[in-house]
Amino acid sequence: MFELTLLIILGFIAAYWYNQTKAIEQVRRLGKQLTRERGWAFLDDSVVQKTCKLKSRLGRMAVYRVFDFEFSDTDANRHSGHIKHHGGVVIEIQFNHGSDIETLRLKRF
Repeated sequence: MFELTLLIILGFIAAYWYNQTKAIEQVRRLGKQLTRERGWAFLDDSVVQKTCKLKSRLGRMAVYRVFDFEFSDTDANRHSGHIKHHGGVVIEIQFNHGSDIETLRLKRF
């Protein structure tokens, strides 16, 4: 019985790790693409996860994550942005560009 419980726990850990790695790569790739389309630079080629929780999406529980990133405009100023990832898809990206905030909603949830 102990072995079965241990295998189930290890299975959950492996599934979470795989899902997390996939989400980080998806968010990083999209953030980099959208900043490049605007003529900005995606700094440090990285994102930082700020929130991770279970939340209902389309009637099912799914992992909801919020990632932060930084980008630079043509004046070499650092700005922040946020990417929301829910249930395997990016649902929203927010660019905080000086006093302006640009929000792109990509998927309905």
